[in-house]
Amino acid sequence: MKAPVRLAVLLLCASLAALAGDLTLTMTGNGKGHDGEQTQYWSSKFMRSNHPSSQTDTMVDFEKGVSYTILHKKKLIQRMSWDDLEASMEAMGEKMKDLPAFAQKLMGGGDATVTAEEQGSETILGRRCKKWKVTMGKMVIESSNDPSLKPPIPAGSYKRFLKLKNALGQMGGNSAGMLKLGEELAKVQGIALRSHTVLPIVGDFSSVATALKEGSIPAATFNLPEDYKVEDTGKKMRESMTKGR
Repeated sequence: MKAPVRLAVLLLCASLAALAGDLTLTMTGNGKGHDGEQTQYWSSKFMRSNHPSSQTDTMVDFEKGVSYTILHKKKLIQRMSWDDLEASMEAMGEKMKDLPAFAQKLMGGGDATVTAEEQGSETILGRRCKKWKVTMGKMVIESSNDPSLKPPIPAGSYKRFLKLKNALGQMGGNSAGMLKLGEELAKVQGIALRSHTVLPIVGDFSSVATALKEGSIPAATFNLPEDYKVEDTGKKMRESMTKGR
């Protein structure tokens, strides 16, 4: 094998190895529903966040484009496909166009301006992070991201997830604004090791990384409980939003 070809093969193998590397991230949170320790598990297909104090876990299947909320107290799994979420947001946006301006504002609509600003840097767990501030109206998201810490999943799936992430649980009149917010967040490189979010009415919450480990994660970590009821929240929302169109 010639040297240039050999080098190309080695670089390809190195990049694939980097993509396949699992990550386990421990975060400590403050704020309503976010108090206590959370553990994030990242693999090439999934991201799961376990939150023992609230007994509510979340999981993302990047391969299928599905997000899950696992409610242990109710033994319930709420399923939300990204296709259903996008269709619901599109339908909400179309319905909002037909309302008077005052009604749109009352329902949280309006074309809010989204801005993303770099705010310097800080070191967390010995890793140099870039500080970002993303705002949309009164909503503020501040995060410190390590650009060298890449999620071990395909970039396209991760960007789509970031674009839609804040729309989960925030579906309201300003669906177009939420998508713009997600697009700006998708531009921020690396995993956040510190975050602070301020949501109107809901309040604010924050989290900071306290431990980071790189290494293989058992496949069973990403199994959903077999004895829980599964509710297709995305399908229900899509049917409700698209009714009468």
